[in-house]
Amino acid sequence: MKWIYGLIDMQSFYASCEAASRPEFAWARRENDDSTDPPLVVSGDPERRSGIILAATPTAKRAGIENAMRLGEALQRCPGVIVVKPRMQFYLETSVRIQQVIEYMFPLYEQFSVDEAFFAFPHPSALFPDPVDAACELKGAIWDLFRIRCRIGLAHNKWMAKMTNKQAKTHPDGIVWWTERDVQTNLHSLSVFDMWGLKRRAEVLYYEFGARTIGDVAQIPEVKLQRRFGVWGTVIHRWSHGQDFSAMNPDSYDVPHKGISHRTTLPRDFYKRTEIIIVIQELLDEVCRRARSAGQKGRRVGLGLTYESLQGGFYKAKTLNFCSNESHDLYPFLLELLDKWWTGDGVRAVSVSLDLLQKSDALQLSLFEDVIKRNSLSKTVDDIRTKYGETSIMRAVSLQEAGQLLDRSKKIGGHYM
Repeated sequence: MKWIYGLIDMQSFYASCEAASRPEFAWARRENDDSTDPPLVVSGDPERRSGIILAATPTAKRAGIENAMRLGEALQRCPGVIVVKPRMQFYLETSVRIQQVIEYMFPLYEQFSVDEAFFAFPHPSALFPDPVDAACELKGAIWDLFRIRCRIGLAHNKWMAKMTNKQAKTHPDGIVWWTERDVQTNLHSLSVFDMWGLKRRAEVLYYEFGARTIGDVAQIPEVKLQRRFGVWGTVIHRWSHGQDFSAMNPDSYDVPHKGISHRTTLPRDFYKRTEIIIVIQELLDEVCRRARSAGQKGRRVGLGLTYESLQGGFYKAKTLNFCSNESHDLYPFLLELLDKWWTGDGVRAVSVSLDLLQKSDALQLSLFEDVIKRNSLSKTVDDIRTKYGETSIMRAVSLQEAGQLLDRSKKIGGHYM
């Protein structure tokens, strides 16, 4: 008996939630006909005609609208498009309910993102005699319960399920199943840029190795890939042959963080250092709070700035000779990065990160300050914010015009609830 792995993802999730929840649109929508969706997009600020497109229905996409497109350009391409503000709390609640349905039908399950999940089942078996029928049943249940369409890829391992899921997005039934016999006929004929998970490595394979298809990659000796990519060379070699030994991880959302970051887009371009450092401080406080909550601390801090019109900028990091999850320790190094790399251009987005994490079960003492007392203070502040909200206690600088904490506290995932 073998196992079949599936990857399910929701079509245009945020936009689908909006279309399904609005009576004026819901009655006309059909499960297997996405042209029955309204031309609807979810975007930041419809009143000011600003922000970017977070999600668009298939009808809106056929009109030329794309995710991450600026709203103004989207309105030019499709003047009649319906623009709605994001409701992140609603999307997250819907996601939780959908994930519960998937887990109920396929107990061996791993959440992959807010709108994706892996699942696995034995085949052949009495419960799952036909993999496509099992996928159809799940797909139909999600439509019946939530009026959201989904696509499902089935294969003999998780990476191949991701690849078949990409094919399912253009398949009439929204379901594609490849067996091990389909590797040479179906997988190897795809472009090297279709290999999921490679990102810029696909460009190296294309330009340096002359690999046009995944089949071309499979012909490259593993040792050559290792020489160019290190450990990733072995991974690429396996993937090109349709192999993946990744196990299902039902507790994927509970594993320790590899890195913690926080980013915010500013309401206008910030040109003053005094404004930018307030935002950096607020983001660092949040990153450190999350690190403490996870029982971790890190020894590399990173700062990213995105310039005017969300074009250009930098991301730089500094490795320290100590680990910390205290803003007091890390803030001076972020200022050092700011002063070294900022060109003086207007700043529209700021990100702060902390990685090279380890467990915070050891305490680094100091001759010059009471570390135990400071840690106790941080824990007290964290407890107050957890119980009463993040604005219940905050730095005075957050009350200045440049402060973003009060506005961010009204959002989930960077968007208003």
